[in-house]
Amino acid sequence: MVDILNLALPYFGLIFVGFACGKVKSIPESGLAWMNFFLLYVSLPALLFAIMSKTPFSELNNPPFLVATTLATVAAFTLALVVGKLFGRLTLREATLAGLSGGYGNIGYMGPGLALAVLGPKAAAPTALIFCCDSIFLFTIVPLLIELSDRDHP
Repeated sequence: MVDILNLALPYFGLIFVGFACGKVKSIPESGLAWMNFFLLYVSLPALLFAIMSKTPFSELNNPPFLVATTLATVAAFTLALVVGKLFGRLTLREATLAGLSGGYGNIGYMGPGLALAVLGPKAAAPTALIFCCDSIFLFTIVPLLIELSDRDHP
């Protein structure tokens, strides 16, 4: 239990520090959009490219692993979407965003860092593969479902 806390507390501590700084300086969420852009479009792709470029192709070519991990994300996405739609009485558009929240949270933010912290450098290539495949799925299905639910532009 102590090992889990030692691993997770720095992440949540960092989240709290960011939240506290935002409250103290009264920075609106829109003012932090640059950080999200930098993380998702600059630093994370550079990290993944560096990891993948050093990994032998034989370690990357593992279809059963990729299918299993992507299906787990599909299941999390679908479960969150269905729960949002049925129990939250959300529109398809809103339920899609609930599904994105349910499916992306672990692969996009805490998942890679925790996997590397727990498993070490040997988990770098599988973590990068999971991130890539799951992002391809989510960044395809979410815009599609949102666009299909747009009644103003059928």
